[in-house]
Amino acid sequence: MSLEWTVAENASWCDLVWPGQFRPRAWTSATRTPEYYPDAVTLSPDATAADVLPFIDGSAGCSVKDSFATLDLPGFSVLFEATWLACGPGVPEPGWQRAASPLGPTVAVLTHGENEVVAHRGEGVVGLSNFSGSAAAWPGAVAAVASAFPGVPVVGYEHGDALRVALDHGAQPLGPLRILVR
Repeated sequence: MSLEWTVAENASWCDLVWPGQFRPRAWTSATRTPEYYPDAVTLSPDATAADVLPFIDGSAGCSVKDSFATLDLPGFSVLFEATWLACGPGVPEPGWQRAASPLGPTVAVLTHGENEVVAHRGEGVVGLSNFSGSAAAWPGAVAAVASAFPGVPVVGYEHGDALRVALDHGAQPLGPLRILVR
């Protein structure tokens, strides 16, 4: 599993939600992104402040996804640390439904009762994000994502209790990341 593909998928997901600009070592948005989305995503462990700061609104509230936990950004602090994951394939569970997505065929919104997950097909991987629900529903969510995009590895990231749940259900760590905020 390639960490670079995982990072690239996540940046392309951010770009689908809020179009920005892909640069050699970072995806950036010149205008503030929606809540819970970063204003920049590093694409290389060699990214520096010069690859990010000139291309974003760096005022208070700005956030940067430091995809390799290597970036030094003056005036920023760590909001949280997380782990990139290779997930799956999960345990098939009946009842997951695919809702229509206004973002197109590369996106699947999957629900099962009060459990929900969003999947985005990138190049070579499918990203699992925005999981909400019970810890017991994690394997079913992974399986639903794998079923929505068959034959493509499922990746994502988690932190805190959600990371423990993912690891307990077989997810494999790919590397660290940090969310930095000003």
